[in-house]
Amino acid sequence: MSDRSNLERIRDELKEFVRLERTLAAVLAFTPVFLIAFDGWEIRDSISAYYDMDENQWFYFLLTVGAMLFIVNGVIKEQHSYNTTLGIFLAGVILFNQDDWTAIHNVFAFLFFGGNATVIFFSKTLGWVKAVFGAVIVVALGLFFFADWFTLFWLEWVSLGIVAVHYILNTAPRVPYVAPQRAG
Repeated sequence: MSDRSNLERIRDELKEFVRLERTLAAVLAFTPVFLIAFDGWEIRDSISAYYDMDENQWFYFLLTVGAMLFIVNGVIKEQHSYNTTLGIFLAGVILFNQDDWTAIHNVFAFLFFGGNATVIFFSKTLGWVKAVFGAVIVVALGLFFFADWFTLFWLEWVSLGIVAVHYILNTAPRVPYVAPQRAG
C-alpha cells in the first residue's frame, strides 16, 4: 500500500470519527430530554438530580458518554488537551452525587461548566457567534436568579446546548470557527 493511499485511509477514518463526535455532542445536548423521558417525564431541579431515578443507568450512561467524548477528543487532538480536563471534571460530576458528596460535586460541576464557558470565550471564532453564546448565557443566568420557574436544570441544559454547538461548530466543514489551541 502506498503512502498516499495510507494517508487517504487515515483521513477517511478521521472524518468518520469526527462525524461520531458530532453525533455524540448532539446526544449530550439532548441528554436532559432522555433523562426526563426515562424518569416518567418528571423535570427535576438539576440534571445531577437524576442520578437516583429508577432507571439511573441512563443518567450514568449518557453523562459518561459525554465525559468520554471530551477525554478522547483531548487525547486524540493534542491542540484540544483542555477537553481532557473538562471530561475529567464531568466524570467528577458523575462520580460524586449531589446528595452524598455535595461540596465535591458542586466543585466539579462549577469547573466543568465554567471551563466550557472559558473555552468558548477564548475560542478563535467570529465575534457574532461569541456574542450570541454570551447573550444566551446572560439571559439564562438572569432567568435562573430572577425567575422561580427557571431552575438549575434549565441553566445546565442551556449550557450543555452551547457546549454541543461549540463542539459541532469546531468540527464542521467550511465553518470559520476554531476552538482555542495550545501554542506550539
